[in-house]
Amino acid sequence: MGWGLYIGINVLCSLPWITRIDYDAFRGAFLLSIFLASFPMYWLCHVLWQRRARIRTIATVCMLTSFPIGTLCSACAFEAATYFSKSRPPFRWIDAFTATPAGWFALIAWCSFYFGIKHYLELEEKHRQLIATEILAQEAQLRALRFQLQPHFLFNTLNAISTLVLKEQPFAATEMIGKLAHLLRSTLDAPDLHTIPLSDELAVTEEYLAIEEVRFGDRLSVRWDIDQTIVDTLVPRLILQPLLENAVRHGIARRPQGGFILVKTRRDGDRLSILIENEPPEESSAALLDGIPRTGGVGLENVRKRLEQMYGDSSGMHTATNARGNYEVLLSLPLYAETDASFLPSRSIR
Repeated sequence: MGWGLYIGINVLCSLPWITRIDYDAFRGAFLLSIFLASFPMYWLCHVLWQRRARIRTIATVCMLTSFPIGTLCSACAFEAATYFSKSRPPFRWIDAFTATPAGWFALIAWCSFYFGIKHYLELEEKHRQLIATEILAQEAQLRALRFQLQPHFLFNTLNAISTLVLKEQPFAATEMIGKLAHLLRSTLDAPDLHTIPLSDELAVTEEYLAIEEVRFGDRLSVRWDIDQTIVDTLVPRLILQPLLENAVRHGIARRPQGGFILVKTRRDGDRLSILIENEPPEESSAALLDGIPRTGGVGLENVRKRLEQMYGDSSGMHTATNARGNYEVLLSLPLYAETDASFLPSRSIR
């Protein structure tokens, strides 16, 4: 493209002299010779690039090499003009030397384009590698955060099973073990996925709450308020389980008469809102009525970090006490359809 543009400009500027055979021969021989001269210059530039020569070395070598080649190109042009014109004086090297700057500058410009394009492509490659490295680092951190939940949840569940055994409730313990095995099988499938449809996340959440219902019986009441029009949106995997575990452990388990947990999803414009609400322990109800946001423990901090890694400022998590005196956690996420391939964090890198 560069040579085509250069030749086109020369042809356009030569139109007033189109009837001068000697001039046409001069211009044509110059363009052809300077084009052919670019091939040895390409080899030279390629060698310099492969050896990672310094910019001063590149400039010096290219300028010194292109000068005699430019002189030869000028000589070819004068020789062609002399051959096609009987009225021109015979060829003289002094004339070729005088016209050397034209070929010299053309070759220097060609070398400049070569190294400019090479540096641009190298910067683009480094930029792609940097993005890939950042994505891999993000993937690793997300895996670490997600895997942190599994032993934490597993240990708590095993402690609950141990408690049932000590209380001589073998049937409840057996039922909980079966539900735990089913839940682990669900959570271990496709371990490289960081996001799943909301419907799948709700299914895993329901399996977890089924385990807790075995443990608490009538003391645990679960209420669902799900917007079925947004169940296909992508959400972080296992994002609800630590929130519900927190509600059970610090709310329901500390209430002698039990209480309820509400799971509510809504579309808020182009965002997904997920609300987890639970009744607080009776001894702390008065303290919770102050409305001060709560920071939570390991589970909530884990959720915060995962949301920050996956969505940045596009997500939010608010924890506080509502007007009814109940503890609530509100998640706000961007709405992404399951087929939206532009959401990179939702897919694993292979």
